[in-house]
Amino acid sequence: MVKITILLFALLLLFPIISFPQSNPLKVKKITKEVVFDGVPDEPVWQTIEALPMTMLTPIAGDKPSEETIYRIAYNDEYFYVSGILNHSDISDLRAIGKKRDYATSATDFFGIVLDSYNDRKTGVSFWTNPNGIRTDGTVQNDAIGDTDDINFSWNTFWDVKTNINDQGWTAEFRIPFSSLRFQKHDGKTVMGIILTRFIAAKNEMSNFPALSPDYSLPFWKSSLSALIEFEGLNPKKTVYITPYITGGVGQENKLNNNNTAYNMDTNPKFDAGLDIKYSLTNNLTADLTINTDFAQVEADNQQINLTRFSLYFPEKRIFFLEKSDVFDFSFLGGNNLFYSRKIGLHEGNPVRIYGGLRMTGRIGEWDIGILDMQTAKFEENPSENFGVVRAKRTVFNQNSYVSGMATTRMGTDGSYNVAYGLDGLFRVTGDEYLTLKWGQTFENDSANKVFDLAPSRFLFEWQRRKETGFAYDFVYTWSGKSFNPGVGFEVKDNYHGSRVVLQHGWLPNSTSFIRYHKFSLSGWNFWNTATNLQETSIAVLAWEFEAKKGFGGNISINFYREDLMEELTLGNDQASVPADRYT
Repeated sequence: MVKITILLFALLLLFPIISFPQSNPLKVKKITKEVVFDGVPDEPVWQTIEALPMTMLTPIAGDKPSEETIYRIAYNDEYFYVSGILNHSDISDLRAIGKKRDYATSATDFFGIVLDSYNDRKTGVSFWTNPNGIRTDGTVQNDAIGDTDDINFSWNTFWDVKTNINDQGWTAEFRIPFSSLRFQKHDGKTVMGIILTRFIAAKNEMSNFPALSPDYSLPFWKSSLSALIEFEGLNPKKTVYITPYITGGVGQENKLNNNNTAYNMDTNPKFDAGLDIKYSLTNNLTADLTINTDFAQVEADNQQINLTRFSLYFPEKRIFFLEKSDVFDFSFLGGNNLFYSRKIGLHEGNPVRIYGGLRMTGRIGEWDIGILDMQTAKFEENPSENFGVVRAKRTVFNQNSYVSGMATTRMGTDGSYNVAYGLDGLFRVTGDEYLTLKWGQTFENDSANKVFDLAPSRFLFEWQRRKETGFAYDFVYTWSGKSFNPGVGFEVKDNYHGSRVVLQHGWLPNSTSFIRYHKFSLSGWNFWNTATNLQETSIAVLAWEFEAKKGFGGNISINFYREDLMEELTLGNDQASVPADRYT
């Protein structure tokens, strides 16, 4: 483990630290007069701040918004303020649906902010509301290239928003503590990226600051398209959040006696207690400490029924693991990852007690770093285990490129162990052309553990043109060796290699067309078993997709699937089975 980590960081240090030229940021006005936080930005201090210009994204990109929108931003020593006056010429067009936290739907009007607080042009935190004043917050990673897969609404932090509905429309005020944000200072100044978004549900109209290009999918989530804003003299408090818990109860069960002649009441009192601590070490480093962790308040997973021979992927929703979780992302696409936090504290769907752990994340210069160490209790045949992760990622060449490394360990008190390492890089070669390279290996007890061996190895090559309009493509080749087994990772399927090819061409018709966007695409997948080299899966899809300016959409496709099932597949606790055969 030590040798692997030393080699990992030695390779990363070969890349020089690079400073990137940026356009002049918009200086945010610092206010000293009081803002009455009531959802109505009518104080005189708001009138001294210049409104930000909005540009329509949908249905007609580049047009002037159909409704007047006045956005202003400001700050003081403690808070970042955002205000909005969102008028409606016809108040009957106002849609206000939902009051639950993190509720998100395109059936309601909304107003939102994406903040690239580290100014790394890849990650961000977001804050949204609707006319009812709901709070929806989340994170974005990888510049949202994976669309909704890179957006996580399970993340929560401390902030406030208030709204007010009136005869002209609605107004909103956001108040975000700087202690809830992670950022860096250079010469007393802090630069962040910002995207402001308004959506009018009745018209399927979205407008933004800054003006966003429709050439990309979900551009209002992409930090790389954000406008730069600058603050001076930010010195937030080093906050400490302490969350203790105590649970108690009594469990009773009627059990037959040894003679099976009568029932005896078995009473078991239950008591538990624990503690979570979050501490801001600096503006850009956060430490999380947990003792006897309680995950009882975690939001339930969305129910899924598995009718395939592959594992189901469930995203992480436990708050302890969500602070800057993008640092720990080492994705091999499709849910496959060298690190999957749900391996900690869970065993075959059952909760496992976590005695405690420490997690530290943040950004130092061009480095993103993440360190995690946790100890779990024994559960059935599973021994007490220690989980460790070290992650380092550094920007190189340009702000859309990085190199990184990761090392994970899983050590059992019975002597079992699993060690994995990975090296990867994402490089923006030119324009919208991106190259991704990933390599990983695992070593564990009772295995040969040869470094120069493809059996315990994982490899991925991807070249893509990231664009929604014009011609675009995505070429992937991936390898997962027969012995590759990330003990703290996740594999949807294992022991395979293959390729994926996607070719597409998209159009934005003129303003008179009822179609906003449409595209033709041709996709193909082929996968082989690495042990037998027999083909297992072949897929080909020819499709036409469209999105109308009114908001509805559809697609027409011709699909071909072929699956070679080498052995019988059982489903539903052996209640059903599929015989081994070729299926098309």
